[in-house]
Amino acid sequence: MLSVVLAALAVGLTAAIFANPQPGQDLAVTNWVTGWDFPGLTAFFTMVSLITSLEAGMVYGVVGLAGLLIARMQRLALAFVLVGLVVGVFAFLGDFALSDLVERSSPSTGSEVSSYPSGHVFGGTLLFGFLAFLAFEHRSRPKISIVIAVLSILLVIAVGPSRIYQGDHWPSDVAAGYLFAGIALMILFPLYRRYTVSGFGLGFFHHQHLQPVNGSIVKRSWPHKVAR
Repeated sequence: MLSVVLAALAVGLTAAIFANPQPGQDLAVTNWVTGWDFPGLTAFFTMVSLITSLEAGMVYGVVGLAGLLIARMQRLALAFVLVGLVVGVFAFLGDFALSDLVERSSPSTGSEVSSYPSGHVFGGTLLFGFLAFLAFEHRSRPKISIVIAVLSILLVIAVGPSRIYQGDHWPSDVAAGYLFAGIALMILFPLYRRYTVSGFGLGFFHHQHLQPVNGSIVKRSWPHKVAR
């Protein structure tokens, strides 16, 4: 239901920007955000933009996948790849299809490349939103999970204003990035849960092959034939 609401909002916003690429509300909000004058705010937003950038996301992906493979966690590694593919599809639809439909330049650069929607906000929200979901989903170490979830949510909240403050995107670009990332997350969450239960029939062990013993989970022992 939430994904339908987000999709309706995204379609409505895109139609509004297509009809009027420079709404007055964008300029008003931009002037308000860029007028913020707090000590260290510029450095903070610069750090947020760096952490949530595409380049940083690629580094996270390579390191994370390598770590899972080294730890012989092939099931989670494949989930990692599947999530990456979904992100790639949505990024293509957002950065290419919509940017061709809605043509407008960013506030500061005035380049011919469309700034709608914000791919930076989309990617950062998708990455750290999914990371927060994983922290809640796998709470083997609650204290660490809470820290990861809180930091991820803070980055999601901060990435939008950082793009406006630095003059890279209009507020409606940022809003669209959040909306499309929300739609993608609403698709990824149930897919991930289904995958961790069934593996989509890809041959990985099923959760029924595990049974609790003294409060922990161990692999079920299967009978072996005795050689004669």
